[in-house]
Amino acid sequence: MAWGDDPELVATFRAEVEDRLASLRDGLLGLEQHPSPRQVVVALFRDAHTVKGSARMLGLDGVVTLAHRAEDLLGMLRDGRTGVRSDLVDLLLVTTDALGRSLPGADRPVSPAAVAEVVAALDAALAGVDPVTVPRLAEAEPAAAEQDADDVAAAGRSGDHVRVPTRRVHGLLDVVGEAELEVRRMEKQALETSAGIAEQQRLVHGLRSALRRGADHDEVSAFVTALVSSGDRLEVATRDLRGHGELALGRLARVREGAMGLAMVPVRRVVAGFPALVREVASATGKDVELVIEGSDVELDVRVLDAVADALRHLVTNAVDHGCETPDLRAAIGKPRRGTVTLRARQAGSTVVVEVSDDGNGIDDDELRLAAERRGVALGEAVTPSALHRVLFEPGFSTRTTVTETSGRGVGLDVVRSAVEGLGGTVEVSSVPGAGTTFVLTLPVTLGVVRCLVVRCGDERYGVPLPGVLETVSLRDSDVHDVAGVPVVVRHDDPVPLADLGRELGSPGERRSRVAVLARTSGETLAWAVDEVEGEREVVVKPLGDFLGHVPGTSGATIDDDGSVLLLVDLRELAARRGTAQMAAAPVAVEELAGERPRGAVRADDGARPRVLVVEDSVGVRELQRTILQSAGYDVVTAVDGLDGAAHLQHAPVDLVLSDVEMPGMDGFTLTRTIRRTRGWENVPVVIMTSRGDDADKRAGLDAGADAYLLKSEFDQAVLVDAVRRLVGR
Repeated sequence: MAWGDDPELVATFRAEVEDRLASLRDGLLGLEQHPSPRQVVVALFRDAHTVKGSARMLGLDGVVTLAHRAEDLLGMLRDGRTGVRSDLVDLLLVTTDALGRSLPGADRPVSPAAVAEVVAALDAALAGVDPVTVPRLAEAEPAAAEQDADDVAAAGRSGDHVRVPTRRVHGLLDVVGEAELEVRRMEKQALETSAGIAEQQRLVHGLRSALRRGADHDEVSAFVTALVSSGDRLEVATRDLRGHGELALGRLARVREGAMGLAMVPVRRVVAGFPALVREVASATGKDVELVIEGSDVELDVRVLDAVADALRHLVTNAVDHGCETPDLRAAIGKPRRGTVTLRARQAGSTVVVEVSDDGNGIDDDELRLAAERRGVALGEAVTPSALHRVLFEPGFSTRTTVTETSGRGVGLDVVRSAVEGLGGTVEVSSVPGAGTTFVLTLPVTLGVVRCLVVRCGDERYGVPLPGVLETVSLRDSDVHDVAGVPVVVRHDDPVPLADLGRELGSPGERRSRVAVLARTSGETLAWAVDEVEGEREVVVKPLGDFLGHVPGTSGATIDDDGSVLLLVDLRELAARRGTAQMAAAPVAVEELAGERPRGAVRADDGARPRVLVVEDSVGVRELQRTILQSAGYDVVTAVDGLDGAAHLQHAPVDLVLSDVEMPGMDGFTLTRTIRRTRGWENVPVVIMTSRGDDADKRAGLDAGADAYLLKSEFDQAVLVDAVRRLVGR
């Protein structure tokens, strides 16, 4: 068997080459501005030489040819036979991309014709052509893709292999050993407990015999004393067994985390090539754009990251093509000639938030409305900007009337939304005229473990994945109306369609819904009525298997603590299956949902009670704070992050804001600064409640304008209420 036919060897080769290619890209992108370019070129030459040598061992002739030509051109630069020129840097970047896409199992394989063009351009550069024409790489033709099928099968998909540091493997093995030791202790303790139970049964049997035959007081007393002593020993053994069980569960949780970590990869796995992509798109569109990447070390499940790779690539391309202006236009309006696109990743609980933003001109709402009308999308005059921006995610939508290499083909943001929501995540867009546009992707850290709300509908319990859930509201304390036969619940003065989750899933038993779970799917907010919310839980997701197949409205299952199966609800599928119009066909009985509360009633004391805005992305914490403050006599409204909180402040005045710090979209510090800078809001008291307790964080919160800084780790209900009363004055 040839070396190239060994899948493990090919996977190792790919991992090494991808590291070398990332080094090549980084070095080339900084080469023109580097004060000592020759030092950089020497390192780049070594990278190209390593790629060539490894490819030659595996018999990958196409990769060898490209790497050899790149090595020769870098040698000319190293020896000073030619100077560093923009066209040569662009050509070497294209060569690097072609090398990556020529590897076995590449996601976007390059066609042989495209490789030949790159080789020809390299030969021209080596012959002294100045300037050299830099080719653009096209996708592989179908025939070429079929020809490479064997290579793909050998190497596997990109998500099939990950590089894992040995420290992670050794750490996991250590924890496995500790868990195994704890299980052995449990086995020993279980034997001792069994022996204690057997002894108790023997003593009980002896006591009964003694009582039946009329034994004297001393004999009966001896049996009773022995039983008490045996019970004490059994209680100690049971307590020890429970302690060992808790330790074992803790260590097994660490094993699970370690196993999950083996499949985690940093964001840089996908974004390493984005600087070259931005340079290429900017050059093609006559723009000067810099890409700033923050949080490239944030880790995600390799399946999640690979699934959104194309979506991120599309957003970055859009930011350059649609977002940033040309240098002359930017200079004319007082901006730096060079535009900036920022890709930022950060972890937020069980999710990772990825933001792609530009400092361009923002979304032109008038142009977007006209483009929507050209496509026959009916928009009311009073449609909000956020609702208008959702049109961007419609299938095939484009604001361009002509086709270019990067735009106008109808392959638009619907692809981004489909990829993100297919993972159980969400995507949002915000834009400031003249300042730029930001897309925010909220993704699950892993597909194997999901944090969810456990809800009850009739006799069944379900898990509702938290990504996409905005908040839960009590139906007894909410305004519920019928609008054209469709039940709606009012949230922040906006009507949200209300559906019965138990009815949608066919739950048996009597249902008496008291809570609505508000969730955002496909850009629309829907409310799902449930009997009760039992709390949040992190669960391991399992497929239902071939026997059951796909159960409509569900995305998998998990085993509950009592051994029962807990189905995970797919709200996206339910929303798509029914739709808002279909909800009217089987409306929720509002009287049933609202209990004894009259339909559409408004609280009589709304105007008298101080109003507090709670801004918190954790559903559990948000509900706890809402309950405490409502019990203390406050009217409480909630928001899921800083952007949502700022939007609420625009149309509903409040007496105080209680905010977390780490949230997707806009964090608590930014929200506080926004409040202090906005006329009409500047005197609203702000209380920060966070888990970030460092002195630097406290100073940052107070410098932002917070009136109080409370720690979740030191949470005290009385302290929170006292702080609110002191600042509100009642």
